[in-house]
Amino acid sequence: MGSLSNSSNMDSIDDTLESERSSSNSVSIPMSQCRSLQDIRRDNRENTVKSDSSIRFFPDQHVLDEGNERIRNINDAKEMIKQLNIGGKRLTSAKSQLKLSSTAYGVRMLSKDIFNTKVELQVENLLIVTKSQDRSLVYLTRELVEWLLINSPDITVYVEKILQGSEQFGAEDIYKDSRCKEQRIKYWDKEFVAQHDGFFDMIITLGGDGTVLFVSSIFQRHVPPVLSFSLGSLGFLANYQFERFREDLPKILDNKIKTNLRMRLECKVYRCHPPMVDSRTGEKVAVAELVMQRQILNELTIDRGPSPFISNLEVYGDNSLLTVAQADGIIIATPTGSTAYSLSAGGPLVYPSVNAVCVTPICPHTLSFRPIMLPDSMNIKIRVSQGSRATAWAAFDGKDRIELQKGDYITVQSSPYAFPTVESHSTEFIESISRSLNWNVRREQKSFTHMLSRKNQEKYVTDKEGEDDLHEGDHGEVVVLQAEDKDQAQKMIEERTLAEQKAEKDSVCANGGAAKTNFTV
Repeated sequence: MGSLSNSSNMDSIDDTLESERSSSNSVSIPMSQCRSLQDIRRDNRENTVKSDSSIRFFPDQHVLDEGNERIRNINDAKEMIKQLNIGGKRLTSAKSQLKLSSTAYGVRMLSKDIFNTKVELQVENLLIVTKSQDRSLVYLTRELVEWLLINSPDITVYVEKILQGSEQFGAEDIYKDSRCKEQRIKYWDKEFVAQHDGFFDMIITLGGDGTVLFVSSIFQRHVPPVLSFSLGSLGFLANYQFERFREDLPKILDNKIKTNLRMRLECKVYRCHPPMVDSRTGEKVAVAELVMQRQILNELTIDRGPSPFISNLEVYGDNSLLTVAQADGIIIATPTGSTAYSLSAGGPLVYPSVNAVCVTPICPHTLSFRPIMLPDSMNIKIRVSQGSRATAWAAFDGKDRIELQKGDYITVQSSPYAFPTVESHSTEFIESISRSLNWNVRREQKSFTHMLSRKNQEKYVTDKEGEDDLHEGDHGEVVVLQAEDKDQAQKMIEERTLAEQKAEKDSVCANGGAAKTNFTV
């Protein structure tokens, strides 16, 4: 299985996250009982037994000075998590603003380091998802499987069950061509994936963004790293080229990789039963039954469906009414989904690592109802108003469409199961929106010299050459040395000036003193 680099002994924090989400029985504890990062480090220095180097999470060269409050190792991170959640108790009050700020900053730094951590893959079970409706992709799958059998003898390859017995795929021919004696080609279906949570070490997709969304739909819990080859019409999520898989796969399988932990949303659909009168209190009580639960990667869409009437949807945030959406519908999107339906409805582009939720109305009745971004820590609820003139319909990443009656509602919160995608390079998101959306692409100013007379064209050429001579030497990159204050900047300037003078003197000495150089500071 894939593991965090240099942290093979790291304890799982799934139980901690689950207990944090169980807020119904939470108990408030004062923030003053929690220690700051400085206190934690002081205790760590006083301990005679130091942490084992094999479980160090952040390398020493990645650590700044004490004043910057960086988390030094996994022990500090564990202590931080224990402070935030001790035995199911949650911090809901704070007596010291300083400790609260210190803890919040430490968590942000921990999150930053987690996103920058590289993963060392130990792939034994590899799953391939192919858009099997495309006949040409079946042959590409065959080519990929044959290469894996030859070059990765320890990997068992799982392909979709529909390819079993396929003449185009030809498993027996692959065994013969690759000279593989072991039966290392196996088959998967949705039931197999659901029954083997955490079984696969890596996923390779051959298709477009829709194929990646299909992977999210069948992996409703833990998802292994997903490597996507762009073989579809869109490529926001598929950033690897299949033509280079023979060069890229060895680098990924044999080295540590960086993954984008893309946030998913956990959506729960509740069916509201008719209210009943409580004989003891005389109050009307309605039972809301959980009828569906989904983890989504792109968006939850609630719309009016076939009804001619607009939807009337109540939007709540942490049990407080935010607004009543009177529109064709509403989209609750992740940062990954910000380039999909939400963008078409006027929503913003959001960087994948930003922890936020986009709420985008679809053709709202009021023009002032603009898209809004909410924090991922907020628990969102969308309820069909009792005063609505019709029902609503919900879809999860465009699938599993379900009708919502009056009073029914859907809760939305950040999912504990992220969707990790293998990063091809650090600017892949910017390049994908530039490639697919022509983001901020504009035509340069054209020259109008063709409209000049011959005499003025000759004069223009002469003036242009003089302008080029004037700016000669301005080309090339400039290395910027950043100074934090005026004194440091002056010191750096003096050091560079002295170094330049020394280099010029050495050059004169090397030429035998023939040249005379004027030094200007």
